[in-house]
Amino acid sequence: MISGAPRPVEERRDARPRLPAHAVLAVAGREDLPFALLHGVPLYLHALRSLVAASPEGVSVVVAADHEDRVRREVRDAGLSVPVLGTDTWWSDEGPRLRGSLLVHDPLCPLTSPEFLAGVRRTGHENPGVSLAAFRPVTDTVKTVVDERIHGTIDREGLAALIAPVLIAAPILRAAVASADEPPLDHFGELLSWLRSRGPVELVKGPSLARRVDDASAVNLLECVDEVGRSVHTGPGGGRPAG
Repeated sequence: MISGAPRPVEERRDARPRLPAHAVLAVAGREDLPFALLHGVPLYLHALRSLVAASPEGVSVVVAADHEDRVRREVRDAGLSVPVLGTDTWWSDEGPRLRGSLLVHDPLCPLTSPEFLAGVRRTGHENPGVSLAAFRPVTDTVKTVVDERIHGTIDREGLAALIAPVLIAAPILRAAVASADEPPLDHFGELLSWLRSRGPVELVKGPSLARRVDDASAVNLLECVDEVGRSVHTGPGGGRPAG
């Protein structure tokens, strides 16, 4: 969980020239959960399609060595022309070519929309020295425990659940490349701590379907929520497509 005042994602256009901005889908470090099926498609492919739609300048996928062959095959079969890099080579291969910001997406937030991803990038462009982290409000009751006894309830208003994406600001990324300071993509909590120790980070509130899944039951729940949303929007007067 994280805390801080959120920044809204704005849709306005900026007249300044855009810096090049790369994007990466961090599949590594999440064991086999990115390969769980949602609507019959692996979670990471849902996330990758949205990321490609939101990031025309360039997208990479970072995977553990034992998943490289599978991901390359599935990405190719999905009709996506995206480089798939191992955790031991991605920073040395991609780092020196990164010039702008870096948008980091998480396959465990598979239904994050291209519109939200693109909106975070625009917000980062308007504030080039600030990194961004998406979040969802905490809705569960949070208790404190002392000596194995429930001690009290924490005010949820000051808490947030970290989701995707995270945007590494261009100055932070340039400094990291210059000093071979690889950002920890395999865990978003560690990535947020890494960013906060190097510069300002602002929070961006994400939509409900951008929620993170942490196990198979959460994947099933997300699929049900999405199906309900689709049926509502495609009912009488609705305009959302079923696909």
